[in-house]
Amino acid sequence: MVNKEDLLNDFKTRLIKYSKEEARLILKAYEFSNINHKGQRRSSGEEFIIHPLSVAMNLIKMNVDYEMIIAGLLHDLVEDTEVSFEEISEKFSENIAKLVDGVTKISKLKPVTKRDRNAETIRKMLFAMIKDMKIIVIKLADKMHNMSTLNFLPVDKRKRIAMETLDIYAPLAGKMGMYLIKDELEDLALRWIYPDVYQIIKKYFNRTEKDRERTIHLVNRMLSEELTKNSIVFKIKSRTKHYYSIYKKMKKYNKRIEEIFDLYGIRIITDTVANCYQIFGIIHNLWQPITDRFRDFIANPKKNGYSSLHTTVIVERRKAVEIQIRTEEMNELNEYGIAAHWYYKKEHTPNPEQLKWLGKLMDVHKQTLSPEEYYQTIRDDILKDEIYVFSPKGDIYEMPKGATPLDFAYQIHTEVGHRCKGAKANGNIISLNSPLKNGMHVEIITGKVSNPKRSWLSIVKTSHARKKIKSWLANKRLEHTIPHKAAIEEKKDQIPKRTRPKNIVSQKNISSAKITIEVDGEKNLLFSFAKCCKPGPTDSIVGFVSRGRGVIIHKIDCHNLRNIKDFQKRIINVSWAIKTKNKIFSFSIRVKRDSNPYSEIGKVIQKYKGTIIKWELEEGASDKDKIDGYFSAEFSNSKNINTVIKETRRIPSVFYIDKR
Repeated sequence: MVNKEDLLNDFKTRLIKYSKEEARLILKAYEFSNINHKGQRRSSGEEFIIHPLSVAMNLIKMNVDYEMIIAGLLHDLVEDTEVSFEEISEKFSENIAKLVDGVTKISKLKPVTKRDRNAETIRKMLFAMIKDMKIIVIKLADKMHNMSTLNFLPVDKRKRIAMETLDIYAPLAGKMGMYLIKDELEDLALRWIYPDVYQIIKKYFNRTEKDRERTIHLVNRMLSEELTKNSIVFKIKSRTKHYYSIYKKMKKYNKRIEEIFDLYGIRIITDTVANCYQIFGIIHNLWQPITDRFRDFIANPKKNGYSSLHTTVIVERRKAVEIQIRTEEMNELNEYGIAAHWYYKKEHTPNPEQLKWLGKLMDVHKQTLSPEEYYQTIRDDILKDEIYVFSPKGDIYEMPKGATPLDFAYQIHTEVGHRCKGAKANGNIISLNSPLKNGMHVEIITGKVSNPKRSWLSIVKTSHARKKIKSWLANKRLEHTIPHKAAIEEKKDQIPKRTRPKNIVSQKNISSAKITIEVDGEKNLLFSFAKCCKPGPTDSIVGFVSRGRGVIIHKIDCHNLRNIKDFQKRIINVSWAIKTKNKIFSFSIRVKRDSNPYSEIGKVIQKYKGTIIKWELEEGASDKDKIDGYFSAEFSNSKNINTVIKETRRIPSVFYIDKR
């Protein structure tokens, strides 16, 4: 546990970089926070004040301005004590109160799930960040300390917070050029999401520490001698590659850590840009460079302002050492990004690329998205690393890393996506699920009619494309079931026959005792069942938003749907959901058309203590002898899933099955 007095003394010592008046206000904020948090303790058992003090310490290390330090000390008061924003504004300043408000969690919301509350908190924070970038810096300092104390929380909560950090906060730090923070957050997240991998990497570094130190010492000595001969001002810092970057290489190349090429790193800091390039030449005279590993981020800085020279050389015939060369100011800006601008008393004016990212963020805020949709859009479309691809006309499109040709098709236009039949990259045919690469020239091959498939949902990586596909599939289903206007006029005095959707062959569900409704992917929202058709768990259903009564659920073939005013504008996706604490898994399947696979697969599921809860087959396979579909099953023990899939594949009527 952290000793409060030691931490406070260190904190006070670091205040020397601020003016006397600024230091006085910072200490006033500490005393105010300490008094109001008195008696409160964290999960670790420590006094609560340790947390805001640690957040403020993280901010001091970033060399931010005094108002941000004060906001860091006060950031939990409104949420956890009786202190109000008005009181903070009165005792300190309106600006500090706004900073505190920007990082304060949302705890009383209409959404009832923890996930929704977290997503809404992120939405609020990012919206405030657009107006004042200081808010996200304070939040990152807060997240750093919280992540360092996750070991005191339950395992499931650790993983949830760690995954949220990996999805949102670490990428945000990267977007803002705060690489020191990004690296630390990623390593802390890896520790709790993949603890086994984390321990493998840690043990390897401990085991090879002496050999690594010897190599780094040799490089440092040889570099120091040459740079001194050339009268170059320099500092050399050895650095260990952060664990998460090593994990990504292990995953990407499917290699053990012993097979990873470059685990050694050195950073040279000098006083001028000219010296950076001179040092670069000296390094290549000393060791053999790897030709494709040179990067000049000084002449071509990254969009977030990152500047440095990178090269990798071979030392002692077999060891690859990455060397970064930069000035002191570059180093400060690269490690703390936007936060460093306040230290250098510079007005931060984002370059056009940074404005482009913020512009995308503002566009997302204008959309009407559920908390889950918002979270996915920010994670998948805004915060992922970008690649750039070209259309046949030479237009440049920015896509998130990992995007597929199908994502690109929907990026061009919704109809291009709907009618996509194939794709070419640099003149060669590629599959629709191939990840696009930077600089590719991509051509989309389209058909005459729209024909999205449910399987596309597992191909696309952007929430934009996923949303368009889901919308098309939902509307297509309605077209099969709701009579068109002409048919209504022709038969308006007749009650139509009850028919199932044309594309559905069979569907089975479990008893209604375990069934509830999801409305547009959300549970626990107000809904009621229509009395005219009384839908039950075995029926296909559709919902529409009523005025004052929430969502009304009808059977999808209910004849009364034709009489609802503005129905097409007010429909909403609804589906049956399961009330269960067990895990639900969904599967895609292809079977013989004339078979009855439900019984055979049901036996396999039952054998491994599972229950089929939904079963649906659709006309969709191009082969006349085959039919596609999907089903969901509930399992108390998820370890049985792979065995279930293997046994199901052995059933003669089953061509294909896999988890969706």
